[in-house]
Formats: sequence, structure tokens, C-alpha cells
Amino acid sequence: MKQECLTKAAVLAEKGAFLFVTTAASDGYPHVAPAARLQLDRDKERVAIDAWFCPGTLENLKGNKKVDLVVWDATLDEGFQLMGKCQGVEDLAVLNGYDASLPEKTGLPQVERRIQIRVEKVLPFQRGAHTDQEEC
Repeated sequence: MKQECLTKAAVLAEKGAFLFVTTAASDGYPHVAPAARLQLDRDKERVAIDAWFCPGTLENLKGNKKVDLVVWDATLDEGFQLMGKCQGVEDLAVLNGYDASLPEKTGLPQVERRIQIRVEKVLPFQRGAHTDQEEC
């Protein structure tokens, strides 16, 4: 894996590219969720993604630490697929102070979280034909 590829992915995410995280349950069923932010860690082998992740994402990580991230600018059709393993999850913010007069919406995320991922492989991501080799 080339470090400059992770840097390019982080810059692309910062510019507003789509950011999707895919996890899979222990039975193999995938789950895709959007993420809000991607940050490159100082060691440049880890990234952190932040979002109000749905319960499916977090439940999957309990039994299967493998994670796939896609950072993609649809207009330029330029992006990266980052494959790695979850190194930890931390709480960033907790909702508090709901208006009791509003109807309750069950199942909505109540905690903003950060998922730390050690990236093992970076692939180019685009609509057109491409290989699944580490080309970046």
C-alpha cells in the first residue's frame, strides 16, 4: 500500500466526495452506510471515519472486524477503495434533550461514533473497467 494513496483519499473526502463504509455480518451479509468524515491518522496506515452509524454497522463489527471504505467523487469518477480492519470504536457525541411532544422514532442512531481502521490495501475506484489489484 502506498501512503500517498491514503493521503489522496483523505483529501478527496475532505473536498466532499461520497464516503461509504461496508461491513459484513458473521453470516456474510453486507451492510453499506454513509459516513460523514474521514481523517488520516498520523501514522498514515490508519483512518478514522465519523458518523451517526446505524446499529447494523456496529453489530457487524462485533463479529467481523473487516471493513471496506469507498471514497468517490462521482463527478470526476475518481476514488479509492480502502480495505482494512477495525481497530476500535469510540463515542463522540450522545443525543440528549429530545422534545417529548414529538413522536419517538425508534431505531435511529443515538450516538455519533468514530471507527478507527488500519488500512491494509488501497485500490482505485471508478465506474469504468478496472482491476482489483493494488494499483494506487
